[in-house]
Amino acid sequence: MYFGSGHRISTQRIVLLVADIICIAGSMFAAAMIRLSIPGGWVYIQQHLPSLLGSFGIFLLVFYAGGMYERQLITRKEGSFQLPLIVVTISLVIIVVLFYARFRLHIGRGILASAAIMILFGSWFSRRVLRVALGYGVFSQNTLVLGTGSEAMDVLDLLKKEEQSGYRLFGVVGATGERSGDFLKGIPVLGHIDQLRDFVAAYSIENIIVATSLSEEHSLLQALRPLRYSGIEIMDYVALHEELAQEIPIDHIDDEWLMNAAMNSSRIHIRQIKRIMDIAVSVVGLLLLSVISLLAAISVKFSSKGPVLYRQVRSGLDGRAYTLWKLRTMTADAEAATGAVWSGANDHRVTGVGRFLRKWRIDEIPQLVNVLRGEMSLVGPRPERPEFVEQLSEMIPYYKERLLVPPGITGWAQVKFPYVAGIEGSLRKLQYDLYYIKNMSLALDVLILIRTFKTIIVGLKYDEGVQVHEY
Repeated sequence: MYFGSGHRISTQRIVLLVADIICIAGSMFAAAMIRLSIPGGWVYIQQHLPSLLGSFGIFLLVFYAGGMYERQLITRKEGSFQLPLIVVTISLVIIVVLFYARFRLHIGRGILASAAIMILFGSWFSRRVLRVALGYGVFSQNTLVLGTGSEAMDVLDLLKKEEQSGYRLFGVVGATGERSGDFLKGIPVLGHIDQLRDFVAAYSIENIIVATSLSEEHSLLQALRPLRYSGIEIMDYVALHEELAQEIPIDHIDDEWLMNAAMNSSRIHIRQIKRIMDIAVSVVGLLLLSVISLLAAISVKFSSKGPVLYRQVRSGLDGRAYTLWKLRTMTADAEAATGAVWSGANDHRVTGVGRFLRKWRIDEIPQLVNVLRGEMSLVGPRPERPEFVEQLSEMIPYYKERLLVPPGITGWAQVKFPYVAGIEGSLRKLQYDLYYIKNMSLALDVLILIRTFKTIIVGLKYDEGVQVHEY
């Protein structure tokens, strides 16, 4: 069964975006008026409109790339001031570098600083207000869960974990012989599916989460179809998990789900557009990063014995092997005695220079050549070594699905769950890869590239107790 709502923008994000647009524009306007008085402020805005519009766009872009619209930030009680401070600071740096050093467009330093302070506190305050509103159920959809089995338990656990997910749960409706008055994980069982329409009307239900077995499919579809035509949103656990966690739960999908996802995927239509973007960005990237690449190569050469470039066979599109290029970060012949092994968090084989190159991903610059040759894309599942592909595909269901698209220098799994491996880590990253494959779009690719920049700035981290299979 496949009830999916697809990739969508939540009401919470739309509200925040509108609030930020008002906040940024209003802060710039207010800063000019406060600094120069109302008549002088009007004149200033008219004379510096290109710089103001450019700054406005930079603030919004950095807010988006920095994760200011992620649901986790909205619902988090602690540390909610840190990220607004970081993204506002990064925005200021970009504005100064671009406008003052390059384009000779500028905003008065006093006006820019005043506007930034107001934007900082305004963006932080709007998210505090939204979090309080979510606590009172604002923007939440009235929801029922259909089913009382193990999948319904998973749905209830997920909704309990994500208390401010935007779903106001009124109860559970059974598909078999459950009695009203019973409770499932503290949630009341309202009755049987035959009464579903009555419950929908009584509680003004907007969303039904289907969590029941295929054995009830015929009667289930008969009951749900009229409700869907009346405007009720229908989704299953996989779609719910996809929306809240932005990954696909492996344990709840099958070949039918994968086929439906493939039928609704847009990856066929954007393949050519991705290729054009890959070539353009790779050429520009190689040119802009040439000096950094040269300095890194010299550092590798003089810091340890061995070649500057490291070549390794990886599995590409459809499992075809190709040679991936990287700057060497380990000692020469690091696997001579052991063969292909996974690298740990504090691997002694990684050189001092190599550790620095890995942290800032400088070692991956040569992979832009792989992109130009068509062996990789800028965005996609990270390429794995053939030995590990075979090993992991025996342990993890549908692991080879990630080979259906070209591998990437970066990907959704990397920006959501970076630099983690081992069996559990590989399974988790596969769930993110499947999300990317299902929702592949040019907009998602651009978002991943921007978020990758943020990840590089923050620095890569290893998770405790897991291994890394990047050499």
